[in-house]
Amino acid sequence: LFLGEAIGIGMGGSDLKFVLITGIITFLFTSVALSVHACFYNYYELVGTQKNNPYKIVYNVLKYALYHKSPENRSAFTYWENKIPSRMDLGKSKYGGPFSEENVENVKTFWRIVAVILSTFGFYIPYYHLITADVVNTFEGAKTG
Repeated sequence: LFLGEAIGIGMGGSDLKFVLITGIITFLFTSVALSVHACFYNYYELVGTQKNNPYKIVYNVLKYALYHKSPENRSAFTYWENKIPSRMDLGKSKYGGPFSEENVENVKTFWRIVAVILSTFGFYIPYYHLITADVVNTFEGAKTG
């Protein structure tokens, strides 16, 4: 009862149930995911060993794209496609860059994921603002009343 009152300060009964059910479901899914990972850790297929730090790869690819506007040491056996490659694509070894095609594509995918996460983050700000304002108003009402 006290836990419900502590969590549900300023919330009605249905809001309190929603918060509790959401918390319990999140806890259960996280527990199941960690348990499955612990049980089947030895059965994962390792495709290859990680040779480089992924953060370092992202940093180096972006640094290369920032400082190189045109290809360097391009092989004579490569060809230009119909479209001009982006600055990040110039880091690929086929355009004379020092990185494999896989590393550059992984960095591009990473930035797409970051963009999606940042774009969805804005939808949650009003929700958290309303909850926080409701809790603060309840505490201020408790002080004065």
